This record gives sequence, C-alpha cells and structure tokens, in this order.
Amino acid sequence: MKCILSLYFLLILSSTSFSQNFETTQIDSILRVVERLEKHDYPYGITLSLKTYDDSKKLDYKEGMLSSLLLASREQYELGKFEDAIKNASEAENIANYLIDFKSLSDALRLRGVSFTRLKNYKSGRIYLKRALISAGKLNDVQTKSSRIGVIYNDIAFSIDQNHGDLDSVAYFYRKGYREFEKMALNNSLKNKTLSLACSNVGSAFLRAKELDSAQYYLDRALQLANSVDHNVVIANTLNDLGSLYYLKKDYNSSIDRFQKGILIAKKIKNPYILASLYLGISKALKKANDNIGSSKFLSEYISLSDSLKNSGNLDNESKKLLEQEKIIVEPIRSTRSFIFILFLSLVFIGIIYLALGRSRKVKKVEVVDETIKNNANHVDENLLKRIVFLAKEDDPSFLGIFKEAYPGFYKKINEINPNLIAGEQKMCGLLKLDFTTKEIATCTNSSVRAVEAKKYRLRKKLSIASEEDINVWMMNI
Repeated sequence: MKCILSLYFLLILSSTSFSQNFETTQIDSILRVVERLEKHDYPYGITLSLKTYDDSKKLDYKEGMLSSLLLASREQYELGKFEDAIKNASEAENIANYLIDFKSLSDALRLRGVSFTRLKNYKSGRIYLKRALISAGKLNDVQTKSSRIGVIYNDIAFSIDQNHGDLDSVAYFYRKGYREFEKMALNNSLKNKTLSLACSNVGSAFLRAKELDSAQYYLDRALQLANSVDHNVVIANTLNDLGSLYYLKKDYNSSIDRFQKGILIAKKIKNPYILASLYLGISKALKKANDNIGSSKFLSEYISLSDSLKNSGNLDNESKKLLEQEKIIVEPIRSTRSFIFILFLSLVFIGIIYLALGRSRKVKKVEVVDETIKNNANHVDENLLKRIVFLAKEDDPSFLGIFKEAYPGFYKKINEINPNLIAGEQKMCGLLKLDFTTKEIATCTNSSVRAVEAKKYRLRKKLSIASEEDINVWMMNI
C-alpha cells in the first residue's frame, strides 16, 4: 500500500508544472524509483514510465524519453506482454540511434530479440539479438561490454534451445557467454552471481547432450560460484543437474546425495518447479539403489506437487516439461498391444525424420564449426581461417600443417609437455584448441563419438590434464 501511495504521489508530481531544469531532474528521480520496483509492482511501474515518457516528450528531453521506454519495455517483457515490449523497445531503438547511445541501443535491440523469441518468432528474435551484439561490442567500458555481450549470448542459446535447435549450438553459445562474464573484474560484486548462472547453463546443455565430462566441469564450477554468493536458485538447479549427471554415470549414491541437498534448498526458496524435478530425480535414483520404499515416497510427493502446479493454471516451460515426464513415468499402460503399436509407429516416424534431416544436420555442423573457429582464433587472418575451416570439414591431410603455421607457439608448448604425440593426436589438439565439441570432431573426421571420446581420454593421460578440467578450455589457455 505504501508503495502504491508513493507512486501515486510521484505521478502527481510529474504532472505539475515546474521550471524545465527541475522537471528533467524530477523525471530522472521518478525513473530511479521505477527501476527499483519489485515485480508485483510492475503494472504501476509501466503506467508511471509511460507518463514520464509523455512529460519528457513535452520537454524534448530525449534521454528521459529513452529511459522511460526501456523501463516500460523491460517490465512489460517480465509480465509477458511481449507485443507491448516490442513496440516500446522499437521506439527506444530510434531514440538511441539519434543519441548514438550504444548501451541503450543494445538494450532496446535485446528486448525486441527476447520478446520475439517468447512469441516463437525465432528468426526475428535471432536477427535482433545479433544486432544487439554488434551494438554492445561498440561500448567503451570493458565491464559493461563483457556483461552485456555475455547476457546476449545466453539469450541466443535460449532461443536456439526453445526452437529445438542443435544441442551443440546451445552449449556453444552458453559457453561464449560464460567466457564474457569471466572477463569481468574480480572486484565486481555481480561477477560470481552472473558467472554461476552462466556455468550452470553451459553444464546443463552439455548434460542434455550426454557429454558428461564437460557437463561435470561446468556444473561443479557453477556450484562453487553460487555457494560463494548464496545464489540459491542456481544452487538448487545445479544440484538437480548434478543428481541427473551421477544418475547417468550409475553412481546412484552420489546422485541421491545431490538430489537431497537440492530438495533442502528448493524448499528454502519455495520454488515448486525445481522441487518437483528434484522429487522425480531422487525417486528414480532410489529405485536404482533398490530403495523401493523411498522411491515410492518421493514419487508420491512428485505427483502431488505436479498436480497442484497443473491445477494452478500458471505453468511455465519448466513445469510443462515436468508434467510431460509425469505422463511418461506415472500413467499406467492400459493396453500392451496398443503400446507396442504406438511404439512401432513412433520408431518409424523418428526414422523418417532422421533420414530427412541427415543432410541438413551436416550443413548445420559445418556452420557451427565455422563460427567456432572464427570466434576463437582472433589473431589469425580471416582468409586463412576460412581455409582452415574447409580443410577441417574435408578431413584434408594438409590441415595439420596449415594449422601449425597459424599457431606456431601452440605445438611448441604441447611438445614441451609431451614430445611423443603422433600426428593424429596433434590434430586432435588443434581441433580442441579451436573449441570443437566431441560431435563436431566426429563429424569432421568421420569418426564415432565413442572413438573421439577415447582419443580425448588418451590425450588427457599423455598431457596430464586433470579429469575435472575441461579439455577444450585447457587447450585454449595454451
């Protein structure tokens, strides 16, 4: 109530006639109040932001107009009013261009991009997010630039994920965001909080791609960072992913331990969506550990909680996924024959889709590889990079020689660690240096994923790379 009265008082102030200097100062003060509002007060904040926009327009106060529109757009996005967010962000973009304000321009373009993504217009979303990246790259302040570029890379990863894109691409952009956040100053209070979320996103993407070593590296790092700043939402989500990771590794005791710790945090922060996922995960892990009583208990907890979420009518994407899992795991199969028939049809359908998309997937892989190399070999001539991409794509024998010319110091350091690497192992080092994922290496070398994993394992041994360290990161740091 106090907050509403304060807003009302400020609204009256903003409509009163003062001198021009005082009015612009008053507008800035009102916008600072709006910026600090909690989410439940956003409807009032939007009204007040648009009122200050009108007042700023009367004074031709462009900075006030721009800030008002960005605040209104941001709060409209948070409330799910994506069309309105796009409209105000579009107008803010025009003013930011007029003022040559790259910080605000990147904000406006990003808001349009994420709003289009939420409306499932992924093509437009990606276009505006890429434009936002370009604007953010023109910022002079290194800290602000890294923070904004990192956030936009995370938005791109989310967009690809929502559009059911390639998981390698999702992980790739999450990892790029993580590296941008790493550039932030050590004394930046937001660094660990932001970096923990970025690590969690990267680890989750690798987990879904079943690249467990990379997933564990980032999830362990996320947990360490989140604990250092008490970022409980990230802690709970990361513990949930770690529980799933150990489940896939068949280390059921460690899986149960992570799920139990996650449940305590999820209860503490009262997040029912994470809690439901944790209940389901621990139920499955307990069953594998032959604790049927415990498994049934948590499965009942999961069903009860998911039913309440379903009945609330306020479901986000995460809860919808949980409810889909419930259908798969909980609902009984009423007819064995119908189940087998449906399964057969599903397999046939998947087979058709797989054959139809086989060629396009190869093209996508090449694009991902191309962009990976381009962004991680900053000191190499662009034409030479294109040549390296082509040679890698064709599995050309001359790749290694050309790569050594481009990175003469890299193999010198590798040979200092172990001078006995064979040509195939040196080539693998080069691909990892360029941040190729396991699947990308398998595609470019016509190998199986299992074979590539085996080669990476042997390289770890020969170069004394710790199992908990991401081998790509290790290579890129040389």
